[in-house]
Amino acid sequence: MSDEDLSPRDAEDAQAAEYVLGLASDDVLEQAQTRAAHDAAFAQRVASWQERLVTLTDSIKPVNPPKKLKRKLLKTLFPKVSVPLLQRLWIWQGIAVCALVLAAYLATPLLQPDSTDVPRDVFATQMTSTDFDLQVLAVVDTKNSIALRRLAGAAPAGRVLELWAILPDQAPVSLGVLPEGETARVPLPRAMADQIASITLAITDEPVGGAPRGVPSGDIRAAGVISAL
Repeated sequence: MSDEDLSPRDAEDAQAAEYVLGLASDDVLEQAQTRAAHDAAFAQRVASWQERLVTLTDSIKPVNPPKKLKRKLLKTLFPKVSVPLLQRLWIWQGIAVCALVLAAYLATPLLQPDSTDVPRDVFATQMTSTDFDLQVLAVVDTKNSIALRRLAGAAPAGRVLELWAILPDQAPVSLGVLPEGETARVPLPRAMADQIASITLAITDEPVGGAPRGVPSGDIRAAGVISAL
């Protein structure tokens, strides 16, 4: 069957699938990427294909690249920035989870076919630490709530994990104690909604029930600066 034999609906579905798989030419892929950022119905088709195809990777075990290759890639991509700084800002890890971030954003309930709103930039961060094994992916959706997925690590015995939002030169604001499960969603304070790209997210370990008097008291288990992807 040729493209001419497809109905408009099936043609759009095929375009979304080719975009997700990267099978089309560069020009077509660029057009699809632009359309996904502005067409809510098409973005939902893309998200649907991503969810269907991502299961194909369930049996693939992650493989860490050699340290020499990692350093070489970082120097090639970002010659003016030191490697330790990039590691703190999750650049390397971000390359690996970028597809997951995009899929999580496009799959948010806001992107319905009848929506007339144009999706804004995707804001996300991966919170990590050089001293602890906690790794948490955070994605800010268009309703200004933060979707969280814990990739590694947990709270110490007898302690809980508490999430904080920090703006430059301001005191940390508690976003609440995180549940024990791998995923969670917390609201972002309205006062911070216009300053998303300036927010640093941090997670501390606190006594059961949360930080005393709303002030961080435990170790910073992971942190990351929110950035537009």
